[in-house]
Amino acid sequence: MKKILISLFLFTIVFTQDMISSDNSREITIYKDGFATLKEPIVWNLKAGKNTTRFDNLSPNIVFDSPNLDLQGVQILSQTMNRNFNSSDSFLKNNIGSQVEIRLSNGAVNQGKLLDINGSSIAINTNKGLMVFQRTKIDFINLKANNIQDKFSPEISWDIFSSQDQTVFAELTYLTSGFSWKPIYKLELNTNDSSAILNVDAEVINHSNINLLGININVVEGELNQVNNNRPSSMQMQARRLADDSVNNKLGDFYIFKLGNNLNLKSLESVQFPLIPKRSISYEKIYVFSNVERDQKDEPLDIEISFDNSEENNLNLPLPSGIAYLYERSVDNKLNFLAKNNISQLYKGGSASFSAGKAFDIVGKRRILNYDRQSNVEESTISLQVINSSEKPIKVKVIEKIIGDWVVKQSSSMYIKDDASTIYFPLEIGPNSSQSVTYTYKKEWK
Repeated sequence: MKKILISLFLFTIVFTQDMISSDNSREITIYKDGFATLKEPIVWNLKAGKNTTRFDNLSPNIVFDSPNLDLQGVQILSQTMNRNFNSSDSFLKNNIGSQVEIRLSNGAVNQGKLLDINGSSIAINTNKGLMVFQRTKIDFINLKANNIQDKFSPEISWDIFSSQDQTVFAELTYLTSGFSWKPIYKLELNTNDSSAILNVDAEVINHSNINLLGININVVEGELNQVNNNRPSSMQMQARRLADDSVNNKLGDFYIFKLGNNLNLKSLESVQFPLIPKRSISYEKIYVFSNVERDQKDEPLDIEISFDNSEENNLNLPLPSGIAYLYERSVDNKLNFLAKNNISQLYKGGSASFSAGKAFDIVGKRRILNYDRQSNVEESTISLQVINSSEKPIKVKVIEKIIGDWVVKQSSSMYIKDDASTIYFPLEIGPNSSQSVTYTYKKEWK
């Protein structure tokens, strides 16, 4: 019976047609929509006349019509994509029921009948019963089967005419699915309620079954145009401009971030790389009491943390949308988790705000003291009170939503009209004290 060792996690570079590795590095640029561009440097030794060259070091998730070969000094006669291949995963699935040998990264070897394979695990039936192995812990699988296919990856071939014997340097760029990334913000608040440490990482995710070893990694912030088959049509043009634009941290109208060179991104791994160096910033904590017209309630106030993306705040950077984790360092220097938020794309000069839950010691009370409605007139008097039972002075924003054609007839405190349906009262309340606001609004309609 014929044996084969199927490497599920090793993506080996194989060059054909007298091809050798060039001095340029491989590079991947990952977009947020699950696509990436891969740049492969190639060197070919060509003979005078017509040459047929091949390249099969391709992602199985390649977008078939996307490859672009940048090659100078010769004539490219044709480019052919060979799609007649199966992935090792699909081949194994077609051989469920066959005998396999699994060697784990710790050296343990297990034999049995293949029962199931998916993106994260492999199940076999052994003499000890059912065993399920995490794929990240497997070194290799030995499949004992007949009629092993010869090809597990796509291949591109070119007919190239050269006027002389020469060595040529080419660069192949193509699109592939199976990769994504997201920014991870970690904001560490100090106990003084004014300064924080901001750390931003890029979490890069390899959903594919290939290893990328010793590769340069870039990530792009921006939403690209999509066509009906979910392939980003504008990415092909952008990919060809990548080498020139990346040095300026721009990719067309998008921002590109260089994560580093000679990095490793293994199959089914999520790796966090530094995106923006850690820095000290200032922030503001404010307590928010938000209400609509008919509310009558007693409730703890929302905690809002905000910071400015400005040069004065040690930032003024293009900050991509992502996930934000808030921590606070206690008086005994221990770091405690506060909240998790989404952060929207933040332009230079903008501001970001996060919810940090509800305050235990800060309570808001709202009462409708008077409400009078006639045929085309409505008038209401509202009482607002915020109680600060903590040991610190606080800033409070009391928000009132009023819908319709309204005016504030009178108010015991200064307010700010935020938009056509919102006013708010900015308050500063000392420790162990409270502050009250009473106002009357009037609405009219025809």
